[in-house]
Amino acid sequence: MAVFDPATARSRRLRLALLGLVALAAVATAGAFAADPSESVPEPVRFDDAVELGLSSETDALMTGDATLPRVQVFYSQLQYVVGYNGIASFVDSRRDGRTERQFGYPLVAYVETFDHRDPGTTESGLFAAGGAGGWTPVGEARYVVDSDARTPAGPVVVPFASRDAAAAFADEHGGSVVGWAAVRSRSFDVDSAATVRALAPDRWRTANDRIAAAERRADRPVSVVVGEDAPTIGAAVAAAPPNTTVRVPPGTYEETVTVNRSVTIAGAGSGTGPGATRVVGDGNGSVITVHARDVAVTGLRIAGTGNRTRDPEAARASRESEGGTWDTNIQLGYGYGDAGIKAVGAPGLVVDDVAVDTEASGILLRDGSHATASGLLVEGTDEWQDGFMGVTGMKSRVTVTNSRFEGGRDGIYLHRADGSIVRNSTFVDNRYGTHLMYTGDALVADNAFRNELFAGVTVMTRPAGNAIVGNDVRNSSAGIQASGTRTYVGYNTLVGNELGFSTSARGSLYEHNVVVDNELGARATTVVPSSRVVANDFVGNGDHATAGAGALRVWADGDRGNYWDGASVGPHAPGSRAYRPTSPVDAALHRHVSAAAVRESPAARLLDALRGTVPGARSGSIIDPAPAAAPYHPERVDAVTGAGADADGPVRADWRAAGEPAGNATATAEGSA
Repeated sequence: MAVFDPATARSRRLRLALLGLVALAAVATAGAFAADPSESVPEPVRFDDAVELGLSSETDALMTGDATLPRVQVFYSQLQYVVGYNGIASFVDSRRDGRTERQFGYPLVAYVETFDHRDPGTTESGLFAAGGAGGWTPVGEARYVVDSDARTPAGPVVVPFASRDAAAAFADEHGGSVVGWAAVRSRSFDVDSAATVRALAPDRWRTANDRIAAAERRADRPVSVVVGEDAPTIGAAVAAAPPNTTVRVPPGTYEETVTVNRSVTIAGAGSGTGPGATRVVGDGNGSVITVHARDVAVTGLRIAGTGNRTRDPEAARASRESEGGTWDTNIQLGYGYGDAGIKAVGAPGLVVDDVAVDTEASGILLRDGSHATASGLLVEGTDEWQDGFMGVTGMKSRVTVTNSRFEGGRDGIYLHRADGSIVRNSTFVDNRYGTHLMYTGDALVADNAFRNELFAGVTVMTRPAGNAIVGNDVRNSSAGIQASGTRTYVGYNTLVGNELGFSTSARGSLYEHNVVVDNELGARATTVVPSSRVVANDFVGNGDHATAGAGALRVWADGDRGNYWDGASVGPHAPGSRAYRPTSPVDAALHRHVSAAAVRESPAARLLDALRGTVPGARSGSIIDPAPAAAPYHPERVDAVTGAGADADGPVRADWRAAGEPAGNATATAEGSA
């Protein structure tokens, strides 16, 4: 029987890599003299066939119906995909970022959607609108109306036409002036970026402080009824209490379910496990406390005895049968109608403080605008995630969660169309997902600790916009951070010992100052057309630092500033003086096998270096950092997870709120490459 020798196998892989470099260099050399693609100008395609950039799903929704957004499609010389830009401003912005041409090549031709025969105008709310099918005109031949009264949800809109007469007619009716492409391209557009989200993140933290302080004031009400003295049960006490007063619940166990229809505070003695705690135990059916009034506060309780229904299949089925309900609607109807320790329906201003919930369903379920704050919350779910549900479920209800803990169950926090939510300073252990956002934008997920998450610590799905994921510590999970959407800011996170550190799934986003240590895979580039920046991250001790799926070359740097890659400085060159390619089989081995440096310095490798970036065939599905850092950006955080005193459980905190925009940060220009 053959014996597997790791050392021999590694040497064999390095030899094969060298042979592969020679072969690839030969192919690349032949390809360098192929016909110039600019000799054949491609025709426009259906926009649905382009890879779209520039919009979130929520803006898509705002533009449905009568509203219209002018679009651009571009053919690049070294990209096999047609890139579709939603909004002329997003295309103009991409022409200035200095990275697009490096990755995609030069634009062979760009077509703009024109509206000459589509009865262009505005909706009642002022959004630009046009009917019928539009034509496609080369951007240099079109005429544009600027500064009219038409707009999009993002602001003013540039309206293109194939003829000057059609443009002048629109300007006569809606104001503005007619200009050519040179004037449009020279204009400055206020394009929101992930750098904007970075700047807003500290404000969101302060917003959480304000919400919590306001919640404490709402909960602080004079006592009107004491259970056991003035009323026999909590339910009876709530029914007897005048609005804006407190029902005091002394220590003990209360076997009942409670419905709250007035603005009161239910204040127990504490959520602990000792004799001084106040326990409310349901009968195992439905929710234990159901809230239908605004500004209700629940404090100092330990809750058990919820039902185990996690969703309402009948509601989802009725939606499908009656209106052909969408997946989104079915999720809201299914997930929003399960059992919980505390369920709020149409009850904004809910305050939950010092509450523990032992549940086989949800800890807190919020529905229909039940905006809530939760602090000191403990939700203990099921051992197997398939048997339980969410610690907090927010359906169209904004939540602010701080200083809380979620153990077991399906997702620690699941938010669905809960824009503006904030999750901070909390701990998530043994969930499916720690924090899971769907259709939820402008949120802050900050300074949380995630441990042993089955699927991921933080997951964001369905193309939301403007989320900030900062300062989190994710360890020993399948994935650290997987965030889709657009204009996402992922910064100052510590990702250790996961199968995957983070993926660059979001478009037009910024990934910076993350410490990525000892993961099986540090980062994965997933978007087909790169449109994000990845800069100033520290990659140390990962099995593979980064991989890339199909798509254009990803340039992970910002000008002359790249990332720190453990092993990139191996060899005769000065640290940081030579580009590093984590997707190259040779460069990827440098931090594991010093002998790979010999292969890297081979004549074939140097030839391939010279050709790379000029030959389309040598660029697909790869990552390059042209300016790797000579030393980690955050050595103190790296040492905190790798040094002698490293704590496997204690989270590593990054002072991201005080970081501001020091010289060490990425610049605030438009995004470029993931």
